[in-house]
Amino acid sequence: MTESLVQILSPTRRVDILRDALEAKKAGRPFVMVFCGVNGVGKSTNLAKICFWLIENKLRVMIAACDTFRAGAVEQLRTHVVSLNNLHPPVNSMPQVQLYEKGYKKDGASLAKEAISKAREQKVDVVLVDTAGRMQDNEPLMRELAKVGAAISMTYMTGQPILFVGTGQTYTDLKSLNSKAVVHALMK
Repeated sequence: MTESLVQILSPTRRVDILRDALEAKKAGRPFVMVFCGVNGVGKSTNLAKICFWLIENKLRVMIAACDTFRAGAVEQLRTHVVSLNNLHPPVNSMPQVQLYEKGYKKDGASLAKEAISKAREQKVDVVLVDTAGRMQDNEPLMRELAKVGAAISMTYMTGQPILFVGTGQTYTDLKSLNSKAVVHALMK
């Protein structure tokens, strides 16, 4: 069972976000990453960590505030944008991180599309889309996620690899996924 779970978590293709972002930049379009998952798992916080990593690698980022349902979601992202821009001063008078937001009770998909268009116009390298989470009171969904762990379930269902794991609350608390360590922890 352990070997099967490690295999599920191991990428079947080489994933290199920096390479893909630079290829998109050469093609004149932003690279887009969407953050989704259950409410309260740290999507916005981990999005900010990825943003920090991207700007450390000399890429300009736009964060699309598409969680238009959770109270405080936009303000949380705004706080991260201010902090990240304080850590990374503007280049050619352009901020390293921008926030695209239209407030609450809007259609998240439409906002994401608008943000991507705006990023293309402004020659922003990467768009990080923060989405509304799934509700914890959705009992069948939560039961699904608790069988072997959310990481295994999501990777198996989407076929998409997990590249990073948030390990704390600071921007540098981001590690590459170690499939064997995750499976070992789940099997305890």
